[in-house]
Amino acid sequence: MSEDDPDPPHPPREALWQRLVVGAFAALIHTIGALPAWLAYAIGDLCAVPWFLWWCLHDRRGRRSSGYWRNCRIAFRPGSPLGAARPAHHLWRWSRHIAWIAIDFCRMRRITAANLREHCDLEEYPRLAELFAEGRGMIFATGHMGVWDVSGYAAGILGLPITSVFRPSPLPALNRLIARLRTGTGQTVVARKNVMWTLKKVLADKGVIGLLSDGGGKHSSVVAPFLGTPARTVATPALLHLLTGAPIAVVAVLRTGRMQYRLRVFDVIRHEAGPDRDADLIAITTRINRALGQAVVEAPEQWFWQSRRFRHRPPGELPGPDGLPPLVLGGPPS
Repeated sequence: MSEDDPDPPHPPREALWQRLVVGAFAALIHTIGALPAWLAYAIGDLCAVPWFLWWCLHDRRGRRSSGYWRNCRIAFRPGSPLGAARPAHHLWRWSRHIAWIAIDFCRMRRITAANLREHCDLEEYPRLAELFAEGRGMIFATGHMGVWDVSGYAAGILGLPITSVFRPSPLPALNRLIARLRTGTGQTVVARKNVMWTLKKVLADKGVIGLLSDGGGKHSSVVAPFLGTPARTVATPALLHLLTGAPIAVVAVLRTGRMQYRLRVFDVIRHEAGPDRDADLIAITTRINRALGQAVVEAPEQWFWQSRRFRHRPPGELPGPDGLPPLVLGGPPS
């Protein structure tokens, strides 16, 4: 730029109320992070109560297209991987998990290289280290399962050059705060819109990407079973695998207690591409969904049961006599 060029435009200054809100949020994160663990998670228990009461009263018949009760009607029925009956106290345990996720986020800065293994069972990590050492890059396919923020944070501590995709909020200052917390150990975060070129470059440079893979909207072209029910599913992990050859590791970090976690590797996918690209996408996505379903079977309270996972149905689908989407017959994922 020459001396005669005008100064580049500065981004607009956030409104005062936005800066105050984000400042209060930062102070809250710092306070929760400084509290003893028992007290921080007791606050989480209190925060879980209104969430629990809301779902006790809201749409208990599961008539809406999404939400806790609707998803439970779909996932807990005869022939599904989860079986016909919800576990005892499932609603309360799930409500507490949702609150504890926020507590985990506030406290994850207390996890360091020195104490990582005190907080996280990494017995299955050597399998991932061997995969990364192959030098082809690696795709972590996980979901709204367990504590995904801790998984990316721990990956940075372990020296994995991970780039994660996130959904930005409408407040730029809040995005900067959350990004600063998530990237404290070397993780890179990118907004999810128009990121394919960035992700391909990361894999070309033999890096690691992390994707939340248990979603799917009305524009998702791949339909694959999830918890026994066909569901529109994001195809990004499958597309990147076919484009780059980087293996897919389907993983989750599950909670086992207060600031206690366990890394689980549910599948490693190496798919040999065939002549039918659509068939390849369906085959890969089906394996990802099956593996994520195993995670839900293992810890059924640690999934986002209020999500819109089954809201958008395939064209031409006919519901069963119970009004629910048809079930793909078969036992639990193997």
